[in-house]
Amino acid sequence: MGINRKVRNANPLEYDGIKFKSRVEVSIYKLLRTRSIEAKYEEKTFILSPSIRPTVPFYNRTEKAGFHSIMSPISNITYTPDFTFMYNNILVIIEVKGFENDVFPVKRNLFRKLLETLDTYCMFFEIRTQKEMLKALEIIKMESPLIQKIRANINHLPEKDVAIAHKYLSQRDFDSLQDLVDSAIMKVERSRTSNAKPELQERYKNIDIFKLQEMSLAVTEYRNKL
Repeated sequence: MGINRKVRNANPLEYDGIKFKSRVEVSIYKLLRTRSIEAKYEEKTFILSPSIRPTVPFYNRTEKAGFHSIMSPISNITYTPDFTFMYNNILVIIEVKGFENDVFPVKRNLFRKLLETLDTYCMFFEIRTQKEMLKALEIIKMESPLIQKIRANINHLPEKDVAIAHKYLSQRDFDSLQDLVDSAIMKVERSRTSNAKPELQERYKNIDIFKLQEMSLAVTEYRNKL
């Protein structure tokens, strides 16, 4: 494993009374300030795995002592993103990317799992340049309550349609998204008729058709506003 630092080859520097780890972080901070966004630098620390006192015996081996038991407490695993700020009731999390060490990809996956459990609606971006930050701000501004409702229901689609739906939503291709959702609704309805084949019934038995109908209405409403 690499040294447990978020980014290697970063040069610390100070700006506006804040000690940053790289010039890229400073440039992102300046950009957000020009957009009147009060982003907080390394303000929030998330616990990815809480500390515990182990009960399962763990033995380590050294040349001098041989096997010996290690039962000291296991420290928690935490993650502190670079920037956080609220925008239209959305918690926006920005990670400014440098050269990754071996630890960060693991923490990123644990963090993404944690975000799924939060009550606050979140958006998580990995940013490398000011240009990418500007693109992220455009995406954030389009994240209306209707888009949030659509996004929240995508996982209720049949599994093979989920990735396609995310793609259409990312591309803002609402015509194709509408067709996809309505097609899924038709398939689920057909699977629940008395003469449906058993394999069809099995395939769609766990699909919540009401969530799909809710999603379809949200897509229709959004399209009508375009």
